[in-house]
Amino acid sequence: MNDRTLDRPALLIAEREITTKLRDKTFLGSTAFMLVLVLAAVIIPALLAGRGGPDKIAVIDDGGAKVVQQASATNGDDGFEVTRAADRPAAEKLVTDGEAEAALLPGTDGFVVLGKDRVDSGLERALREATVSVGMEQNAARAGLTPEQLRAGTNIQLELLKPAPLPDIVADFVNIGLALVFYMTALGFGMMIAQSVVQEKESRVVEILAAAVPIRSLLWGKVLGNTVLALSQIVVIAGASVIGLVATDQLAILQVVAPVAGWFVVFFVLGFVALAGLWAVAGSLATRQEDLGSTTLPGQMILMIPFFFAVFAGASAKTVASFVPIASSMAMPGRMLTEKVPLWQPLLAIAILLVATVLIVRLGARLYERTLLQTGRRLGYREALALESS
Repeated sequence: MNDRTLDRPALLIAEREITTKLRDKTFLGSTAFMLVLVLAAVIIPALLAGRGGPDKIAVIDDGGAKVVQQASATNGDDGFEVTRAADRPAAEKLVTDGEAEAALLPGTDGFVVLGKDRVDSGLERALREATVSVGMEQNAARAGLTPEQLRAGTNIQLELLKPAPLPDIVADFVNIGLALVFYMTALGFGMMIAQSVVQEKESRVVEILAAAVPIRSLLWGKVLGNTVLALSQIVVIAGASVIGLVATDQLAILQVVAPVAGWFVVFFVLGFVALAGLWAVAGSLATRQEDLGSTTLPGQMILMIPFFFAVFAGASAKTVASFVPIASSMAMPGRMLTEKVPLWQPLLAIAILLVATVLIVRLGARLYERTLLQTGRRLGYREALALESS
């Protein structure tokens, strides 16, 4: 039997997997839920930020109002809004009632920033800098100097040796998002692959399929079909993210993430294919649904440990993880968002992952062939390996 005759059964099995999932209400519902979740994560924070408006600062004199206006002019974003109060008790009431974020009141040597239970550090810093600026202008006028003469030689310019393409908070958020997408997709589809295999074993359908189709073709069909479904789901989710970013005018994020997304797809496909073979083996080792808890545990750990490394590990650990197969699918795209990674590093990581994927799939295929028709009892991985060598 030549390779061409083996390709057609695998494609038929892949088509069967795809059409079955597209008719599955649970699969369609989970995809719709993920779409809603992604759109909400992109749109809601932007809407809330847009509705926040400037912080109101209570003042009781023109001096305080001038400082608040100076802070608003230099702070950017929403700035600050001056709220007039008749006296200190009235300003305190505005702060206590929540009608003002803070109050700027005259002090013995400048001003006092008055808050209810706490004062935001950014607000305090902005008012402090504005107070210094306004005070310097007033002192310069008394000394017969212009503000420019007083500030001569005091400018500071910021230069970064390794500038990040995105702000730290945004980069961390996207980094976690990419790792979470891979983790959730690989875990969700992996469990579906394992459940599909054990359902076919329980119903004896696998014996009919194995009589008509080579067992390896069954495996390739399941891997191919679920890879197509998983990648399609990723594309749909990415499309929803783009719509959300465009709708909320966050194109700057999109411009940085888009090039990394291409690398993510490559890492995703290779990592998913390797894991799909292992999930199929997890299903072939089981004889009933209850067995999947133990047979799928290794696959869950292979996913969980790299996920935590990609999200929570330090820079050095992430660098190492970005070259480890499976872990690289989550760690390398995240690194490319938060730092400048030389081109040879993702290329090397892909080469290592490709070799590992080939080896894992070949091992999975051998285990799958020797365990799929074992329906008497649940097999362990050691026993499956012994069957392979016998």
